[in-house]
Amino acid sequence: MKYFFILFSFLFSSLTFSTELESFDDFITDFYASFSSRQLQKISEQHFHPNVQFIFGNHVMVPGNSKKVESILASIIKALEEDGYQKSVIRDISKTQSGSNFVVATVFFDRIKTNSEQLDSMCSTYSAVNLNGEWKILTWLPSKPKTETSCF
Repeated sequence: MKYFFILFSFLFSSLTFSTELESFDDFITDFYASFSSRQLQKISEQHFHPNVQFIFGNHVMVPGNSKKVESILASIIKALEEDGYQKSVIRDISKTQSGSNFVVATVFFDRIKTNSEQLDSMCSTYSAVNLNGEWKILTWLPSKPKTETSCF
């Protein structure tokens, strides 16, 4: 009987781990769709922790509230639109987990111009936490891909 409970606990925790990672995929896919459709207020409130760390090269920003997150996102969109940016298309989501409610994931994606040509490919690494059933991005670290088909 004792072994049954141990086995049951192990199987249940494996299923929970799988469900959490799948829901993270849905969360990050929604983030990219919302970013591409310029829903900046939505993503600043629903996708980011207010104390998110944006780590862009030598620039580290910690906004502190959703309005400041929205402002940072608006400046990113503005700079991208100057290059003809229309949307981002995810190629791959690679995840690791360091706890039952914490994920570190790297997203490999293409940025597409308004004329449907590819602007570039990028990688973004995120740490996210599941707080009260909702994923929140804690850090965002973009980088160039190592090769045409891989972030690392």
